[in-house]
Amino acid sequence: MTELQLDKRMKCIADCVPDGAILADIGTDHGKLPVYLAMKGRIKRAVAADINEMPLQKAVNNIKKHGLTDVIETCLTDGLKGIEKFTPDCVVIAGMGGELIEQILEESTLPKGGVKYVLQPMTKEDSLSRYLCKNGYVITDEHIVFEGKLYRIICAEYTGEITQMTESMHYLGRKNIEKGGEMLIALTEKVLERTEVKIAGRRMAGLDVTEEKALLAELQEIKFRHFEKKEGETL
Repeated sequence: MTELQLDKRMKCIADCVPDGAILADIGTDHGKLPVYLAMKGRIKRAVAADINEMPLQKAVNNIKKHGLTDVIETCLTDGLKGIEKFTPDCVVIAGMGGELIEQILEESTLPKGGVKYVLQPMTKEDSLSRYLCKNGYVITDEHIVFEGKLYRIICAEYTGEITQMTESMHYLGRKNIEKGGEMLIALTEKVLERTEVKIAGRRMAGLDVTEEKALLAELQEIKFRHFEKKEGETL
């Protein structure tokens, strides 16, 4: 059978799933991720979950097509509600807005401990980062992927510890800043541009820009530091 192919974004998400995991793919959309991982022998079993019947039915068809009904179950549910019966130790929530991911985590009935969360927000990445830090989740790893646009992938685990981060870390990812590289520079430039536009808009409206200017300074320092490092490596 032809191997299922994933784009760069989904491949990076798949690579974040631990070998032998019991996976819950929330908002599964065709079930491509669990099917790919099951075909690779990377997961013990999985549940592909979605709130809407149509994408879930497409996932059912895809699972049957690849002969994986003994490995992957499906569940029609809202977010993580009721997912605890499948006892997952890895949860993927990808392709949704950051605030929706926050809501799913907030309303989850799944015990928080002992689970690796792989999160890929489409918007409001900074808001999701703040939520995780304030609500006892530790960000263990992060990635930046370019697939037509820049995407952040956040890996987190619940410890109950409150984490302090700077604003630039919420926008770029502390782990990404530590790693550096071209993708970090590209993301920094993107956030810099948005911040400059926001400052201009707030100034025109007569609003305070103290916080935005502080963020701008952090971003400029990060860009300068990593650009200098990149230039030094190419000499």
